[in-house]
Amino acid sequence: MINIFNDFCLCEVSVKLQQHHLLQPMPQCGTGWEPQLSLSQLNQSQYSAVPAIGRVPYTCQKQVKTIHTFDFSKHQQKLKAKLYPLLGTGLAFVTAKKKANLCRSKKVSKRRSKYTGVTKNSINYQTLIVVRGKKTYVGSFPLELDAAITFDFYSLMLHSDKAPTNFAWKAEDILEMVESFNLNGGVFEPARFHSKLIN
Repeated sequence: MINIFNDFCLCEVSVKLQQHHLLQPMPQCGTGWEPQLSLSQLNQSQYSAVPAIGRVPYTCQKQVKTIHTFDFSKHQQKLKAKLYPLLGTGLAFVTAKKKANLCRSKKVSKRRSKYTGVTKNSINYQTLIVVRGKKTYVGSFPLELDAAITFDFYSLMLHSDKAPTNFAWKAEDILEMVESFNLNGGVFEPARFHSKLIN
């Protein structure tokens, strides 16, 4: 059996397997693993392409916690308390902060993104954010923009008006994000907020 990591595993083995198209669709459960794929299911060229370490049982050492394990109720209360005074003013609650040192070298990694909290992984973009000093997995998205908006949302929930964000956001739009998140059972839908971006 060959271990197939899901799309948010950061191990080099996972990246190599993704490059050879041996990954299954990435789940949102945050388990850190995909269903195993039997070596007998691979043709000769696929088998030869698999890194040797991938042909034996392997424990991922870089799995990260998922954002869905955290309770944001208190964070939401603090955020809303700062949002309410700005409702109806048309003023931005936060402004976009440029990603520092995005490209100082001539060579740019294929996994880099122009957005904070976003990395390219296989064919998708994944969102990671630091919570209590630990890198935490948020989600994986086909669109880089969705990954960036999702980072902004969780950054706002965690840090309120001190949040580092990729875009500027009005109080009304942030409040709508929070309400949508709660109504959807703790699931954030970034595509709904494309039209809310402030240039």
